This record gives sequence, C-alpha cells and structure tokens, in this order.
Amino acid sequence: MKYMFCFILALSLAACSSKSGKEEKELATQAFINCDFYGAIDSSKIAIQHADDNLEVSVPALLILGKSFELLDNEAAASSAYENIVRLAPGVTTLSEAKQIADNFVEQLSKTVPQKIENCPALQS
Repeated sequence: MKYMFCFILALSLAACSSKSGKEEKELATQAFINCDFYGAIDSSKIAIQHADDNLEVSVPALLILGKSFELLDNEAAASSAYENIVRLAPGVTTLSEAKQIADNFVEQLSKTVPQKIENCPALQS
C-alpha cells in the first residue's frame, strides 16, 4: 500500500510539474523587449518545445523567434518560423501574412512598453 501511494504521488507530481511553455514564452518576450534577441530565440525554442499543441504559446513564441531572426539578419531561419505560423495558425495562409503579424506584434509592443522600445534601436521602425 505504501508503495502504491508513493507511485501515485510521483505520477501526480510529474503531471503537475510538466512545463507548458508559458513561462518560457514570457521570458522570450522580456528578452525580445530588452533587445536580447539571442536570449529571445533560446527561450522561444524552449517554449515551442513545451507548448505541444497549445497555439496560445507556440504562435507568439514563433512570432518572437521569427522577428528575432529577422532582426539578426537570418532570413532563412525567420522564414522557417513564419512557415510554422502558416502551418499552425488558423486563417494565416501566406508567409507575408505571418510576417505582417510579427510586424504588428512589434508595433503593439511599442505602444505597450514605449520606454523599452526607445532603448532598442532595432525595434524602432
């Protein structure tokens, strides 16, 4: 009985502690806002891995990933991220739509946290 209880407790802890990617997505957003595009890329990749089929995590993480690669002049990697958005996001059918969504994301950030954007020349445009 004692072993059965320990087994059930261990399963419960494992289920409750599994990552959803939300925390990593938030870290990616903060890194992106702080002009740390390499950190944003790393956190976005981890968020995407943990997100599974959760579009609320994976699509924003892909936006951050694509825009970060774009700002670092890695167009091939940016296109790959945008292709994944087209594949996952309902209603997004072209790479140009995905790129426009990423541009709108940056524009919204500039309205939400203008003081951070002012400190990051790469995000001003």
